Amino acid sequence: MWNLLVVEDESIVRVGLKYMMDWEKCGIRWKSEASNGEDALRAMETEDIHIVMTDIRMPGMDGLELAKRIRERYPEVQIVFLSSYDEFAYAKEALKLGAVDYLHKPTMDEDEIEQTLRKAVERLESAQTGKRNDAEADRNEYYLSLLDKYTFPQRRQDDGLNNELFQSGFRIVVFRKRDDAVQADGDSAELRFMSILYLIQEYVAKDWGGVVFHRGFREVIWIAPARAKSGEADSANPAEHGKYLEQLRQKVLELLHVALIYSSSPVYERISELPDAYMEALLHLPQHEQSDNLIVRKTKEFVDKHLFEDITLAKAAAAVHVSPGYLSRIFLKEIGENFSDYVIRNKLEYARKQLRETNRKIYEIAAEIGYTNPHYFSKLFKERLGKTPLEYRNQ
Repeated sequence: MWNLLVVEDESIVRVGLKYMMDWEKCGIRWKSEASNGEDALRAMETEDIHIVMTDIRMPGMDGLELAKRIRERYPEVQIVFLSSYDEFAYAKEALKLGAVDYLHKPTMDEDEIEQTLRKAVERLESAQTGKRNDAEADRNEYYLSLLDKYTFPQRRQDDGLNNELFQSGFRIVVFRKRDDAVQADGDSAELRFMSILYLIQEYVAKDWGGVVFHRGFREVIWIAPARAKSGEADSANPAEHGKYLEQLRQKVLELLHVALIYSSSPVYERISELPDAYMEALLHLPQHEQSDNLIVRKTKEFVDKHLFEDITLAKAAAAVHVSPGYLSRIFLKEIGENFSDYVIRNKLEYARKQLRETNRKIYEIAAEIGYTNPHYFSKLFKERLGKTPLEYRNQ
């Protein structure tokens, strides 16, 4: 277990965070709490802390100053920043300090926190066990050599490609991050890419098998057996394999908030044909993938369709098959408006039209769009439009 220290000046936020998720599922023990930077440093003197999750804005010593002190005294400790302020300047400074991630408190969800903690644990384990060592780099280079006719080795290593899984042949699958999707900050791009690689490795190892490696932190390559480990007869069917790849793409989007494109070669029989299979997969990679506008457009259609219901970010995200945190970020990026503000604006626009064009009672209009308390509706209407519903109707 890795020990966690949470530094947050609002006790109610600490309590909410503590019971928001199953920390031990991530291999983490909620070890200590502090309400400011000074108390946090004192706690670290007496406790064996591995990960610090800290708010940025706090009275006295703020989170950035705390991180600098931690870096000086405990360079191996992993730091995660929390903030209510979605400002690039804070995120940039956080990354300069080597933070694992910068989480926006109003939009972060359990999946995002869990993935961030997994990254922190990966860093700790990497430092402890030397996972990313020369042997791993050599292994990656070897598999890359199999993809080019000019570097294909005359005498192959014991690379696991001659076992019974590959008796029916193989496919090459290439994954890349979609260029037009919401991007990670440059300083964390390599770390985010390795998270994608590890997730794909773990996913395919369970039920399909094969070898997963990468080219230049740009694309993930999977040498996949023609049939799944389960041995089901239809797993060799291209349509069934395509369905599996789409499920994998969706899992990466849900857990890492990263949109992927991918392409698969047909089935080849001989390992010596790996260069041909790789070229075939590259030739079929999508060149003009639709952007996050598609997700936002589907979300707006969902809002229009369910305008008279209780619309939440979670419901909308489920309808378009992304996580609430990811939808919140791309909605703000594409529309320039928070999801909740967009919903309220559309509800009030409908109410304005009803007030102008009908003689319906105000409480009836309010109830139709989900506001059962007419006093709250009137207050919200005036806050947003500068007049009460009655004043608006009578103007």
